[in-house]
Amino acid sequence: MSRPNTTGKPVDGNGDTTNVFEAANGTGAVVRGAINNIFDALRTINSDTGDPTGLANVKQYQPHINTSTNELKIATAVTNAGVPTFTTIGNITQDNLGLLPKTGGTLTGVLSAAAGSNTAPSLHFGDSGTGLYKKGSNQLGFTANQSAIAFADQNSFTIENQKEIRFLENTGTEYVAIKAPAALSSNLNLTLPSTAPVAGYALISTDTSGNLSWGLAGGGAEGNGGDEIFWENDQTVTTSYSITAGKNAGSFGPITIQNNVTVTVGSGDTWTVV
Repeated sequence: MSRPNTTGKPVDGNGDTTNVFEAANGTGAVVRGAINNIFDALRTINSDTGDPTGLANVKQYQPHINTSTNELKIATAVTNAGVPTFTTIGNITQDNLGLLPKTGGTLTGVLSAAAGSNTAPSLHFGDSGTGLYKKGSNQLGFTANQSAIAFADQNSFTIENQKEIRFLENTGTEYVAIKAPAALSSNLNLTLPSTAPVAGYALISTDTSGNLSWGLAGGGAEGNGGDEIFWENDQTVTTSYSITAGKNAGSFGPITIQNNVTVTVGSGDTWTVV
């Protein structure tokens, strides 16, 4: 049963607590006492160690405090059988009923949102077509102007639909962009080298697995006039190297191969030292 949280359960004129908001016929003093109890209940929020039951004790939209949990509730519906349902509003022992105020604050629990889509992300910042959404299982999607841009999962950060990665200049709007080709027959993985380059070197393919290394750039040394006539190569092989399968290699000698260093020339390949 619901009762006022300070004065106890109101009773009717017959001392019956079954219907706590009605005063039955009785002597004047008893009826007056029952009416006073009812007014005391109305001046407070009904409370008890549980939620009230029965048509006599709860009406739709009636507020109630469960003193066992300190939860403020409101009855959303009561069936003909007298079974009420409640919506919890908040905890009366906490500031702002334990709710996050409009001005912001710190969440102590987990915030969950709808999955959304690339055309209607579940999290946006006033632009309903731009934001974050759940692309798939364990995938966080990024969308702009209702167009899927990228997604992140436990494996990678993936740029979608041949979108570009742009590197803007220091000032202005010009940029350098990198993007995937329009079509691929299979995945292409490029792995950067683990060492810093030296002057005159550029990224080259080391093998057919997409491992990149630093190699001499261009066709040769450049003179003052910009002509590239001379090919320059080192005179000592300091690390082991395998000629790429299906390729021939050439060097200007003499060439010294250091101890414990191997140059591997595969079947059908040649290495010519001039």
